Amino acid sequence: MIHILRLFEWPLSVLGIFIISFIANSIPFVAIPYLAVIMTYSLFIQDLTNKLVISFASALGATLGKLVIYFIGGIVRLGFSEKTLKNLEVFNRIAGKSLFLAIFLFASLPLPDDILYIPVGIARYSIIKYFIAVLSGKVVMTSAVVFYVHTIKEVAVEFTMLIPIYVVLTIVLSYIVIKVDWSAVLDALTSKGFSEGLKVFTRQLGSIFRIR
Repeated sequence: MIHILRLFEWPLSVLGIFIISFIANSIPFVAIPYLAVIMTYSLFIQDLTNKLVISFASALGATLGKLVIYFIGGIVRLGFSEKTLKNLEVFNRIAGKSLFLAIFLFASLPLPDDILYIPVGIARYSIIKYFIAVLSGKVVMTSAVVFYVHTIKEVAVEFTMLIPIYVVLTIVLSYIVIKVDWSAVLDALTSKGFSEGLKVFTRQLGSIFRIR
């Protein structure tokens, strides 16, 4: 317990780790640099309990930051028509468990997860499931950084230069989520199976982007 309290005497305390993780993850497309801070701080931590505290503090801060991203997507949907909102409800029914897994994987890997999370907010996917999936993934990521810092410090990657690409991908994915007629896809899935549902989805993508 004494060791844990001493962490707060450091210039960069547990609270500081939490705040940095929150801020970095609440800014769209700029979530990666905070891992370098945690990585550097972890080099000075040897006690197992303290490492666990740092991992969870960072994961919790990052998760709360991603809630901000989720709500940004929620703000985008405010101007949608009733028809579009009902279509998004069908999307949530189709996505189901697959979307939970995707959210977890994006959170647990050093990926530009806002590409997925903004559309998830637009669709208003269950916020409880979203929180659990993100927190679980962030715990995996931060634990890997804290416990294996000496192994991975040489392969840390800065994605800042790719931000314009992330923005474009987010817009494209959000547009697909909004524009696809998910009711038609669901009807095909339930009546004729996965392959027919995939065909309907593919045809709609072609129609949306005018691909012949």
